[in-house]
Formats: sequence, C-alpha cells, structure tokens
Amino acid sequence: MKTKIWIVLFIATVIFSCNKDKYTTKPQLTLKSVSSTSVIQNENLRFEIEFTDKEGDVIDTLYLDTESRLTNCPNPPSNKTFYPIPAFNATKNQKGIFEINFRVGTDFQVCQNRNDTLRFKFCLKDKAKNLSDTLISPAIAIAR
Repeated sequence: MKTKIWIVLFIATVIFSCNKDKYTTKPQLTLKSVSSTSVIQNENLRFEIEFTDKEGDVIDTLYLDTESRLTNCPNPPSNKTFYPIPAFNATKNQKGIFEINFRVGTDFQVCQNRNDTLRFKFCLKDKAKNLSDTLISPAIAIAR
C-alpha cells in the first residue's frame, strides 16, 4: 500500500513539475521569422520577435546591436541602437509580437564598398529593469 502511495506522489510531482509556467519575470524573446537571410542595400529587412513577460511590463526599451560582423570589414560601423517601446494595454502573462522593419544601409550601417555579413542581436528591458537574454539572428548576407 505504501508503495502505491509513493508511486502516485511521484507521478503527481512529475506532472506538476512539467507544467511550469512559461511566463517569467525576466522577459523572453523568440525569433519567429526573418524576411530574408540574403538582402541587397536599400532593401527592406523584417524581423518578427515574440515576447513573453509574467508581469506584462515590457513597455521600456528594445536594444539592437549589429556589431557582430562575420566578414573582414575594416573599421566596421557600430549600430548599437535602442528603441523605446510605445505604451500599450499590458496584462499579466503578456505575450505578443514585435515587428521590426529596417531599410538595409539606411536604418543601420553596413561595411563600406563591399559585401557584408552580420547577425542582429536583440535584448528587451522591461519597466522593472529586467533584461531578457540576448536573441541572436541567423547570419544575414548583405550585397552592395
């Protein structure tokens, strides 16, 4: 009889521990899509990034960094930028999509007079100053 009770308690523990809440105090970012991994200068590039946050207070800043270059670019330009997130009706266990659109070479700089390859890094700060992990895009090839 004791064995059956322990087995039931063990199974219940496993079930409850596997059903953890996916929303955390620290914002979470997931790359849902990128419009292309190969673009030319002055072409549009779009990222869809899903966010989740337990408190729903992501109304602060989205950071972007394109400094992580994969090509040999002398004097690579720095593209560290932050974007304030506009106010919206926040709720507990908030989930949503950021759609981020860039014009290549206009909204961020690329290597001068040569093709370039880089990764985009995104980080989200919420109102309580909690930072998400850094989300890194796949390599994006940029032709001149």
